[in-house]
Amino acid sequence: MGQPTQLFPRCFDVRILLDDAPRYRGTIHDDAVARARGYKAALIPGAFVYGHISRVAIDSWGADWADRGAISARFRKPVYNHDEVTVSAGPLADDGVFQRSMVSVRNGDDEEVATGWVALAHEAVPPPDPARLQLLPTPEDPPAVSPGEIQAGASLKSRERVLSAADFKASLSAFAETHPIYDDIGFVHSGMLMRTAMGDVNSSWKFPAAVVLVEVETQHFEKVYPGQSIRTAGCVAETFERKGKHYLVTEEVLLADGRAAARFRRTQIYG
Repeated sequence: MGQPTQLFPRCFDVRILLDDAPRYRGTIHDDAVARARGYKAALIPGAFVYGHISRVAIDSWGADWADRGAISARFRKPVYNHDEVTVSAGPLADDGVFQRSMVSVRNGDDEEVATGWVALAHEAVPPPDPARLQLLPTPEDPPAVSPGEIQAGASLKSRERVLSAADFKASLSAFAETHPIYDDIGFVHSGMLMRTAMGDVNSSWKFPAAVVLVEVETQHFEKVYPGQSIRTAGCVAETFERKGKHYLVTEEVLLADGRAAARFRRTQIYG
């Protein structure tokens, strides 16, 4: 495998524009609502910052990254609709298993709003065995939980669905993604996969407040395409409290046509 060292270090600018999905109306992700609450504009979900970081990996490693790539992102400060941010990737380091570049995202005031890394394994990473995963349906009426009530070891619920071509195109629009590889090869954006798993997990309960994505780490095992049937399996890995806020850490495996396509470890504030 060639090493694209000529692409590292590197940086690029992104103008953050939230898509106009109906689910954002009337929430903190709506400009009018956010401004009424004292913010300068709508708050951007961490998933979108994650999606922009993934551009570094796709630009550098192309379709290989969707088969054996990894990414991590930690969200440190709010990002607002219409913000201009700079994504910077450092030089490649090689530990014999992964090539890895550290990433920083800074806003127009030079504040670091997110950190993380992108990586590519030299060889395919063994996926989890789907036969060892517990698949539980999302309840029609998810149970309400209070802050601190969720316990480590709890199983996650999900629903099975088929990714449509419309889903695929909507996700590229949401991430303002124009890289030709997605249309040329047709595989699904990493950000869409992560958001799909997150949506499944967050449908397992009725939370006491809107959840806030704090950190996510992803390992890809194979490409996912429109038309495949997908489902999420996993459990609560740990919970903790910090400064009066309750955190939920989940381990999730996204299955595509019954095969493990990606693994996520996510940390959220849920109350």
